[in-house]
Amino acid sequence: MSFHDIKYIELGDNETVEKKRGFFSVKKLVFLVFAALAVGFFHPYTNCFSEVGKASSTSVSDSVLCPIPSKVPIKEHDVVQYILTDKEYQKGVIDRFSKSLQVKTVIYDNTKDYSEMQKFHDYLEESFPLVYKTANVYKVNTYGLVFHFPGSNENLKPIMLAAHMDTVPIGDPSDWNENPFSGRFDGDKFYGRGASDCKNLLVGLMEATEKLIADGKSDFERGVILAFGYDEEASGWQGAYHIGQFIEEKFGANSIEAIVDEGPVMFLDFMGDYYSMIISGEKGYSDLTVEVNTPGGHSSLPKDHTSIGMISRFIYDYENDPFEAILVPENPMMGFFECAAEQGHLPKPLADAGKSARSDKKARDVILSYSHDNTFLKYLLRTSQAIDIINGGDKANSLPRSVTAVINHRIIYGNDFDTIWSKAAKHGTTVANKYNIGLTVNDEVLFPETENGNMVISYFGTPLKTAKATSTESEFWGEFTGLIKSFYEDEVFPEKFETGAKNFIITPSIMTGNTDTRHYWNLTDNIFRVQPGSLNIFDANVHGPNEWVDLTTHLQSISFYYNYISHFSIKGE
Repeated sequence: MSFHDIKYIELGDNETVEKKRGFFSVKKLVFLVFAALAVGFFHPYTNCFSEVGKASSTSVSDSVLCPIPSKVPIKEHDVVQYILTDKEYQKGVIDRFSKSLQVKTVIYDNTKDYSEMQKFHDYLEESFPLVYKTANVYKVNTYGLVFHFPGSNENLKPIMLAAHMDTVPIGDPSDWNENPFSGRFDGDKFYGRGASDCKNLLVGLMEATEKLIADGKSDFERGVILAFGYDEEASGWQGAYHIGQFIEEKFGANSIEAIVDEGPVMFLDFMGDYYSMIISGEKGYSDLTVEVNTPGGHSSLPKDHTSIGMISRFIYDYENDPFEAILVPENPMMGFFECAAEQGHLPKPLADAGKSARSDKKARDVILSYSHDNTFLKYLLRTSQAIDIINGGDKANSLPRSVTAVINHRIIYGNDFDTIWSKAAKHGTTVANKYNIGLTVNDEVLFPETENGNMVISYFGTPLKTAKATSTESEFWGEFTGLIKSFYEDEVFPEKFETGAKNFIITPSIMTGNTDTRHYWNLTDNIFRVQPGSLNIFDANVHGPNEWVDLTTHLQSISFYYNYISHFSIKGE
């Protein structure tokens, strides 16, 4: 089928779907349903994992705290090795990924015009024609992309794989040694904005799907959805939000079996072992605006404290009163410490604490004390605060009348919005009493405005509660983690496990930021934020100058998802 065989069907003001022309009769549908019933395609969903993937049992070890997933055989072993090792195949991969980095998809917090995203759409359609020919392609809110490959078994919920097209700005060009939009490949690394966050993942998903189709493996029993937002770096309200609404309207709430989105890499050398930290929950989010209004006047006759001085006192007190660290069972980090304690090489006091933290407060205190000075762990166990914006004053000889500051919070499990408001009211009260000004917190007047002025503390933007944590006891968790274990121990790094000196520990976790999955909560209870690779993305200057990703990581993305889609969506022979 040529590109001319594709037509666009309007779905509304700004949504289109690309559909193949063709004839699908009722007679043909009845025949396929009959044939499916005859061969047992429509088996109950609860039994589908081993049947679809031909996997061995996902039973786990007898470990009490952190069951070790049983390996799940790599169904596509030969193709995985071909992708990882064949130099001729990799030439095309290198060329296509390099071209993706040459397309600018930069956005800002205040971006209104996203028309540059169309160039990335054009790149995708030119580079992956089989995906466009085979899938139902929906353009959601103009530039969001949803590729739907229907499954033959309607009893099986589709799997969904997500990424985003947009990138952060490049900052000062003089900080770059590389052209940020050259996509240069030096034989090992690709350089360019978005290389590691997250065009590597998005293009890897397209490569995997394109190759499955080229290999004649597009007869999906379970449906597959690829969902790509275009403003994740600005919280996803134009892209992922509308994609989530679209999928829920089209397929229904809780209609997806599992979603995998960007996150930390699946294989990381850390704390004396190898870890795969699967983000199964996300911190909440809240920005507060603090505004101080005073009468102003001429600077030659100032009062003892201006509005800038008053808000400075508030900020000083606020920063010097950090939120307390807390570890509750709902936080996936509880599972992380249990797994690390039971399977890893932690210092004995920390290991002992991890094994009893769920029921012993003293053990939790040991972990919290350890995390206080550990940059990696610190904000996985406490709510963070950051004074990110401050505005005030407009002339050197004029007293500032209105001054504002914006404080960003990432809310840990065990805290909530009331935790934030309580602290804001506490320090607002101190300032209001000290300077005899009014105070309003979250629309509640605590002290009426005075002749000296007023302080108002309110939401800045839309807050986000902590995400419901994905269960680590589900059948899908066992199957997914079993695939990861087999992929890295048997396919990618078998030599690393020959001596048994290090373990491969797969754990639940959280991360300090948020992803597009915040807009997909209604679609499934199984949401995982993790991506193939063995490169720490922060070593690759993510969001910084000279961002890069290595070819090895990109090939892992392609090969892992080739096998993942085949395992869960293509009926075993």
